Amino acid sequence: MTTCEYVRSADGTRIAYRRLGAGQPIVAVHGGLGSSRSWEPVARLLADRHEVFLVDRRGRGDSDDGDDPHRLAHEIDDVRAVLDVAGAGATLLGHSFGGTLTLELATLASVEEIGALVVYEPAVGVGGLISDEQLRQLRRHLADGVPERAVALSMRLLDDVGLVVADGPLSKLRIKPSPAFRRLAATVPREISAVAALHPDPARYAAIDVPVLVLVGERSPEQARRNNEALAAAIPDATVAMLERQGHVAHTAAPELVAAEIDRFLVSR
Repeated sequence: MTTCEYVRSADGTRIAYRRLGAGQPIVAVHGGLGSSRSWEPVARLLADRHEVFLVDRRGRGDSDDGDDPHRLAHEIDDVRAVLDVAGAGATLLGHSFGGTLTLELATLASVEEIGALVVYEPAVGVGGLISDEQLRQLRRHLADGVPERAVALSMRLLDDVGLVVADGPLSKLRIKPSPAFRRLAATVPREISAVAALHPDPARYAAIDVPVLVLVGERSPEQARRNNEALAAAIPDATVAMLERQGHVAHTAAPELVAAEIDRFLVSR
């Protein structure tokens, strides 16, 4: 069991993280309905060569939630605060919404801050595809005390825009909502709102000037694959790695495969 440590974000919110291993630092940022535990199987496989910082994004795990309203900029600051602890030249690793955060941070960070970037199916190309009424419906489900409906609707919306199919652990959400589940579910509308508000053109990431690895599941939707291939094409030093027979959650379903791709990329830098 890893020990939880804390850092203060720019707005004062307490952000939790855990460390595994020793060596070149990697800061891992999980996606929706996850926590710092999401990347632990991969981190353990990388721990003999890397010190992996597993972040609890605000509102999850042992991190505080901060004040309303939620802002994407605050979550970017959260990751940056852990990046400061990891040290100059760390690799950023982000999945799904966490991948969006790392992409946004990489456009702001200096060369000294980030040595490389790995994103696994980040939420890109969503802008304008989810309506305000659909977002209001998500919030109504939460207000009515049925978070499981909010999560199910969010999966349908993301499926409809070709971003993600509910596979692996995501397909097992038909459970009686626990307090922990309710806390996670409350963050779903704000995440979808945040990515829906971003400009969909991947050229906005063309200024990223560090090596980038884009991970894509072979069984992920065709639109998700196209979005990520367009992202890689827009970044000067980016490559795509296809995760065979995997979808959106290979870091939990096939951690050995994901760790091998990350290790191969970082060794080749």
